[in-house]
Amino acid sequence: MRHRRNGVEIKIQRLIVRTKRTFAIARGASDTFDRVVLILEEDAITGRGEAAPTDYYGQDARSVAEALSDARIHDPWDIEGALAENDSLPPSALAALDSALHDLAARRLGIPVYRLLGLARPAPVSAYTLGIADPETTVEEAKKLSNFPILKMKVGDRRDIETVRAVAEVSNAVLWVDANEAFSPDEAPEVARELKEIGVGMIEQPVPASAGPDALREVTEAAKPLPIIADEGAISARDVPKLAGCATGVNVKTAKCGGLRRALAMIHTARAHGMLVMLGCMVETSLGIAAAAQISGLVDFVDLDGAMLLADDPFTGPGYENGRILLPEAPGLGVEPL
Repeated sequence: MRHRRNGVEIKIQRLIVRTKRTFAIARGASDTFDRVVLILEEDAITGRGEAAPTDYYGQDARSVAEALSDARIHDPWDIEGALAENDSLPPSALAALDSALHDLAARRLGIPVYRLLGLARPAPVSAYTLGIADPETTVEEAKKLSNFPILKMKVGDRRDIETVRAVAEVSNAVLWVDANEAFSPDEAPEVARELKEIGVGMIEQPVPASAGPDALREVTEAAKPLPIIADEGAISARDVPKLAGCATGVNVKTAKCGGLRRALAMIHTARAHGMLVMLGCMVETSLGIAAAAQISGLVDFVDLDGAMLLADDPFTGPGYENGRILLPEAPGLGVEPL
């Protein structure tokens, strides 16, 4: 799918990527993910952005691709204006537009995107995620990942807490736990106390977002000083103030909030409320991960392992060394298709 508007050629591609192993969380499992790539070309210079839609937020690749085909770009240099004009796009589509515009502008200037944003070159260390599986499988996987300093474990019920305990006994990695809303407000405080006793370093979204900030407050009190991070309950900067004092921090994802500019707004809002910040991702290619990594120097927790989980990453650019993400010094996002 391609068309031209105001001198900018717009191309939209859909692709399917596969994980090395089935990726299971509390809400379900999959080993294939449908992604959308937006390509903007002007004066023989190309900018790219990735949309990582998910059913949880009511988005799929087909609808996102259709929405991006209607994107309006009057002046690709006017990133703020273009994003404002396309504000009605689904957040993952807006994230693709945001990334492509930043990539295009930075490439035209001959600088990396992080320089365009006024930031130092980041070299974040990301967590590596272990999906839900039986204890034996998870322990063996953790042993294979002994060079990774941070492992994030998905959990879906109380049985998975014992898997966390088993991994803690064999791994020297810092363990983070992501419940993806798995526990009720009544059981979550006790789960948090158990995980604190095990020695995990952080818990992400232990209760349903629909339970409200007060449910998170109770878990946060039970877990202190262990950080409790809101994810599904923290979509945009508007959600952050009501979480202040209830959660220790928020998980910012470009696909969830709508791109780098909106991610920066979430980060600054969280800091203004004295909160910690985690930078997360969906299962994304190196294109999406490279975009988020540009602002990773501003956060406390980095969980940008989406491309590390893939069996068939269609892009090249960032390097991955035992969890560390090495961004290239090339202009833009520094990402190219294979």
